[in-house]
Amino acid sequence: MHDDFEPDELPPPREVDYDALDAATSETPFVRESFELLKDAMVVLTTVAGLRTPAQTSGLPRNQAILVGHYARSIKLMKSLVRQVSDGHGGDQQISISREFMDSLSTVMYLLGDSGDGSRFDSYVMDSLVAEREFLKDVRTQIAGREDVMLPIEERINRSIHETLAAAGVKEEDIPSRKNNGWPNAQTRLELLGPTAYAAYRTGSGAVHGSFNDIYKHHLEQVDGGFEIELRQQPFRPQPLLSMALLSLITLDDYSKKFLGMPLPKAIASRRTELLRTLYHVDELHEKWLNDRRSEQP
Repeated sequence: MHDDFEPDELPPPREVDYDALDAATSETPFVRESFELLKDAMVVLTTVAGLRTPAQTSGLPRNQAILVGHYARSIKLMKSLVRQVSDGHGGDQQISISREFMDSLSTVMYLLGDSGDGSRFDSYVMDSLVAEREFLKDVRTQIAGREDVMLPIEERINRSIHETLAAAGVKEEDIPSRKNNGWPNAQTRLELLGPTAYAAYRTGSGAVHGSFNDIYKHHLEQVDGGFEIELRQQPFRPQPLLSMALLSLITLDDYSKKFLGMPLPKAIASRRTELLRTLYHVDELHEKWLNDRRSEQP
């Protein structure tokens, strides 16, 4: 609850070593600071997602729960990158994880623009359940082909899908076709995050699906006469870490006002504002470093 929030319970914010960034001869200092700032952003997002009003202590209503669920998904994706950086697994998954993250944050952004009648949340739920309905149809076809003999795995599938429908408050027969449910495509949602967000999302699509561009750049080595397999891990880059940290913070004030009924607590609002300022500054310094390095190349 807002009134019970104690800012002293939060770990202290990261103090960026700007001198190290100014003197950087590689991206390593930028990756280090981006890694720490991503952890800071994760703390802020986790704190806001856990705030409750007195009326919400017995569980959240469906629409708010959808938003909190996307925040939880985002936190887990952030944790995944934090683990990969810290244990030296390399950055092969950073782009695909960033894409998943952008998908959730763009969904939150779109849902927060609901007029108050819940129609956007209904469209989201219906769009999510179209695949479940089609799965049920396939299972029923298989059962009918065996003269109505249902396998144990099919019983579990039926039970799981009907539990999901019940949790969503939807009947199977009420689910419209995908083209008639009113849910916008990815481009419409991603554009809410900024003018370059959809292009970054499309780049992430190549990493998820294994486009030629991704395979050529990250998993093959060009040699005389053709290509060879490349198994070395890709280095982490600062941009995915910085962008995830930035995006994790942009919806929090609107969420608090609309679903908690008040602005963010002052301590969190102040920390969010300062962290955004720091993230933008680190990003600017990294861009300067990249431009300086290009200008030095013959």
